Amino acid sequence: MSLRNPFNGNATKIDKTKNKRGGHTPYGYAYLDGQLIIDPKEQIIVRKILKLHQSGLSGNAIARELNNQKIPSRNGKLWSPPVVREIIKRNTSNRTKPGDSNE
Repeated sequence: MSLRNPFNGNATKIDKTKNKRGGHTPYGYAYLDGQLIIDPKEQIIVRKILKLHQSGLSGNAIARELNNQKIPSRNGKLWSPPVVREIIKRNTSNRTKPGDSNE
């Protein structure tokens, strides 16, 4: 079952009868019935990014590695360093993660 339209990760496209949020759905997550949930397919890539970061690679080097391995981004385009850095920041900070009840 697909958790989102594969051509659009934008949370504003949720059924109007459900709660919707503005902006883009964080990479590694999806909306299902108005709830933010973990996307298992994207979490594999998130874990790969974090592992590469822990090994000492920069956001630029990680983006290059993902592109060299032909791992597509959510929208099917090449990975960019700012996107990779945002994923690292979101998943390594002490802030609550998307979907936590403390948000």
